[in-house]
Amino acid sequence: MKILNFDCFSGISGDMTLGAFLDLGIDEEVLLSLPKKLKLEQVIFEIKKVIKNGISSTKVDVIFPHEHVHRHLLDIEKIIDNGDLSNEVKLLSKKIFTKLAEAEAHVHGTTIDKIHFHEVGALDAIFDIVGAASCFIALGIEAAYVGKISVGGGMVKMAHGLYPVPAPATSFLLEGFAISYGPVEKELVTPTGAAILATLITEPNIRPSLTIQKSGFGAGTITHEEVPNVLRINIGELVLDEHKNEALMIETNIDDMNPQLYPNLIDKLLKAGANDAYLTPILMKKGRPAHTLSILCDEQNESNLLNIIYQETTTIGVRSYKVIKSHLKRKLITMETLLGKFQVKEIILPDNSIKRVPEFDDCLKIANEKNLAVKFVYDKVFSEINNLEH
Repeated sequence: MKILNFDCFSGISGDMTLGAFLDLGIDEEVLLSLPKKLKLEQVIFEIKKVIKNGISSTKVDVIFPHEHVHRHLLDIEKIIDNGDLSNEVKLLSKKIFTKLAEAEAHVHGTTIDKIHFHEVGALDAIFDIVGAASCFIALGIEAAYVGKISVGGGMVKMAHGLYPVPAPATSFLLEGFAISYGPVEKELVTPTGAAILATLITEPNIRPSLTIQKSGFGAGTITHEEVPNVLRINIGELVLDEHKNEALMIETNIDDMNPQLYPNLIDKLLKAGANDAYLTPILMKKGRPAHTLSILCDEQNESNLLNIIYQETTTIGVRSYKVIKSHLKRKLITMETLLGKFQVKEIILPDNSIKRVPEFDDCLKIANEKNLAVKFVYDKVFSEINNLEH
C-alpha cells in the first residue's frame, strides 16, 4: 500500500505542503499549469530551492495582484468546477474547502453558505488547496497518516483581530488530532494546512511502519532559530506485520429493498468468500429509513461479490476503499468437556496467553439435546475450556 506520512514537527501550511510535494518529485508543471486551468492567469507560481537551518527545501510562493474579494464557498466551487481539472482533483479540492467552510461557520455561529472566506478565500489559498489536491492525486496515494502536530504558541493577527494559537478555525479542524505547543511562539499551523490534514489523513495520531521511498521538505516563509521551518512528507510502502493484511471494504446504501431478502443476501456473500457482511440502519435524504450494506473482502473476490450485489439487491452503484485488517492468531480445535465434544476457537492474545471460545452452533445443539439453556451451556463450557473452574 502506497502511503504518505506527514511529519509536522514545525507545523503545516498550504505553501509548505506544495513545497514538500514538489520535493518528493512531483513535476513542477502540475502547479505551473494551474493558473491557466483555473482561468486565473494573473496568478504566478514562484518555485525555488532554499536552505532552512541547514536543510535543503523547496519553497513555493503564489504571486498575485492585490484584491478586495470576500468569496463564499459557492464562488470557490464555481472556480474549481469551471477549471480544466480531473474530476478527482475537483472533488478533493472542494472537500478541503468545505472543511474550511465548516470550521469558519462553527467559529462564527452561522452556516457554510453564509461564510465569507477572508484570508482563506484569497487566490493564494485557492491555489494552495487545488495544488495540494492535484499533487496528492498525481502521487496515487492510498492512505495518509500524521503523528503529533506542533502548532506553535502566542497570538496571531487575523481579519477579526488577535487570536490565540492555534486560531479558532484551526483548532476546530484539528479536533481529534494530537497536538503539542511550541517549539516557537508563532502560528505554525494555518487554517489551510489544518484543512488539508483534516481531509487527506486516513487516521490521525498514527505513525505507521513504512519502507521510505523518498522524503520531501517544503519550506515556510519565516526562519526560526529553534527549529527548521519545514514540513517533511515521507512517501513509501506500508509495512504489515503477520497479524495485519490489506482488505477491501465495499459499501452501498439501499432504501428501496424488501428486508426479507437481506438474510439470503448476507448468506450468499459469506459463502462466496466475503470475510464479513453486515447491515447498518441509516436515515437517508427525505427522511427515508435505509440500510448500508458493508462487505469486507479480499481484493481478488471483489468481482464475484459485486455480481452478487447487483443481482440480489436494488442498488445501482457501490463505493469501495482499501482498509488494513488487524487480527489475532487463532485456530479451530475440538475439545472434550463435561457436556460433550465442542468445536473451540483458540485465540492467542498479544501477551501470548490463550483464550478459548466455544462455537455457538455446538452450544445450541447440546442445549437442545440436553434441554438446557443455551447461556448455561455456553458459560459452563467457556469456563471449563479456559480453566476457570477448579
